[in-house]
Amino acid sequence: MLKSTLLPETLPEVDSDRIGCIGHSLGGHNTLFTAAFDVRILAVVTSCGFTAFHSYYEGDLAGWTSDRYMPRIRDEYGNGPDRVPFDFHEGLAAIAPRSIFINAPVSDSNFDVNGVRKVIAESEKAFAVYGGVGARLQVRYPDSGHDFPVEIRAEAYQWLEEQLQQ
Repeated sequence: MLKSTLLPETLPEVDSDRIGCIGHSLGGHNTLFTAAFDVRILAVVTSCGFTAFHSYYEGDLAGWTSDRYMPRIRDEYGNGPDRVPFDFHEGLAAIAPRSIFINAPVSDSNFDVNGVRKVIAESEKAFAVYGGVGARLQVRYPDSGHDFPVEIRAEAYQWLEEQLQQ
């Protein structure tokens, strides 16, 4: 396997002080995980990317546990949301005070919107520590299924651009 020594931030078109990340579904929660561990990411957009573990298919976490994704949820924690040592509100709190834009459709069959609302309510506490929610935590609840509607996507792109210009 070839190993590249070229880091993305060394490319002339990349401003290493203005890195954002955007993703839908699997990409939506991977965006959150990436930003939680990489402080270079200033702003994230997650679309249909999460719900509280207890709200994910009524607490059945098997969908998270393929061998190539998060098998420890199955192997170490028995797919039990009470046993998993984190939930998404802690992931969002780890990103604070950096900015997050969330698209959470009300009819998403994968990520229950009521669980998203619980995660947001808990996450707002972390953002409040840094002076309030405001533009740093934006949530949209479109009337759609597991989708990133065109108008919400356009709003997210504009928001991301604004966040990275600050």
